[in-house]
Amino acid sequence: MQCKSCHAELAKHAKVCPKCGAKAKKQAFTNTKVIAIFGVCLTFIGGLLPFVQDIDPTNNVVKINTDSIEVAYSFMNIQQIAYWYLFMLALVVSIVLIAIKKEKLSIISTSVAAVIFGVAFFASPYCEYVGRTKPFKLHNLTDLLADPQVYAIGIGVYVIIIGVIIAIAGCFFDVLKYFKREIKVDPRYLSNSMNKNIWVKIKTYRWFYLMFLPVLIFVLLFNYWPMLGVRFAFTDYIITNPHYVGIKHFAAMATKDVFFWNAFRNTIILSVTKLLLNTGAAVVISLLLNEISNLTFKKTVQTIVYLPHFMSWVVVASLFKLILSPDASGLVNSILVKMHVFATFNDVPFYLGDTRYWQATFFVINIWKDTGWGTILFLATLSGISPELYEAAQIDGANRWSRMKFITIPALMNTIITVFILNLAKVMKIFESVFVLQNDAVDPVANVIQTYIYQKTFEAGTVNYGYTTAVGLFNSLIGVVLVLGCDFASKKVRGRGIV
Repeated sequence: MQCKSCHAELAKHAKVCPKCGAKAKKQAFTNTKVIAIFGVCLTFIGGLLPFVQDIDPTNNVVKINTDSIEVAYSFMNIQQIAYWYLFMLALVVSIVLIAIKKEKLSIISTSVAAVIFGVAFFASPYCEYVGRTKPFKLHNLTDLLADPQVYAIGIGVYVIIIGVIIAIAGCFFDVLKYFKREIKVDPRYLSNSMNKNIWVKIKTYRWFYLMFLPVLIFVLLFNYWPMLGVRFAFTDYIITNPHYVGIKHFAAMATKDVFFWNAFRNTIILSVTKLLLNTGAAVVISLLLNEISNLTFKKTVQTIVYLPHFMSWVVVASLFKLILSPDASGLVNSILVKMHVFATFNDVPFYLGDTRYWQATFFVINIWKDTGWGTILFLATLSGISPELYEAAQIDGANRWSRMKFITIPALMNTIITVFILNLAKVMKIFESVFVLQNDAVDPVANVIQTYIYQKTFEAGTVNYGYTTAVGLFNSLIGVVLVLGCDFASKKVRGRGIV
């Protein structure tokens, strides 16, 4: 925040400028990127909702298996599905243009998305079944709306219109020009990143962009292209003929599927506890190693701690199943029997096959495997702390604990927060470590959302890819909310985040 009179930097909650004595005014919200991106996202959500809805429950009801589904029409069951992909492409381009400060071009791409929606609404036929092999009747939405007693405009139309208006309104403000005009500083003294045109930047760093191109292509193909399948979350999709059912799957998920909520609870418990334990263990080990002066011993411990990170989860699972075996071949139980903790091998539990011990065993295995990676990151941060700080503190009489408390830990906090937020993004994606360690006996405490999706997709008798896509979409949205919430809390507490 800056003083309006002398342009001096002010503290976040300052009320008076210490330089000129002027009263500090709260800075108005000028970053309209958030508003524009919100409008684009709202437009995308509208594309998933019905454009025309059957309001007569006795009319045109389609039977899907044993369920009666009211007919609705949207991008999900348009005959020319290319409209959906063009609509999505225009919205993605809008977000990219907003991110690179090309708001005026973003207005054009958002308008193109609106035009595509208009053409799809007025000129394209829709079918009750999307599949080409067994199409139901083809309908034109304007013809359907001619009978207002049966059909009405769906909520998707209103959401798209509101989203387009918000996105275009947000893009009308040029954030960079407003900033330059407000602080009245010669643009030559602003950072190069604010002065250079985007094409100048690309030309300057063209070889770096060329090296990054294979990575970009890989990410687009394997991360972003599958996102187009989100449309199936709103359909009954079994290989062919995906019928648009609106939010039926989400409603069933919330009200009928007890196995989903059990998997959701296990996901939160396992992933959050794993995140806290792994981060805490890495911090403790890095602090202890930082206090060791013997370099040979220090490097040896680092190597031992870091090596398990390179082992695959399949190998780790096989190793621990052998070590924790309940018979005489199990190392742990053999030691416990010899120490007379258990009388015989018949009394020892199988820690990976008992619901009482499975979660604790899972956490121990995860700490053993993943702590080394975090330890290396934290040690790299600790190596950057100036030794002069420790020397000055030692001269002032600070003992080892005081130096760790007032120098080491504060210097480590930024890295801890960054690692925590980055790992929080993967909280809802926990799969491999659980999949290789679980079995039917511990399913009530070990089944997570990703393994639940796997079971529903590949092991269930009747596969409904629409339902599993809906579960995956819900899972991803929860992950995004967790990351943004943690980043928001970091900005409030520390004044900055990473997103």
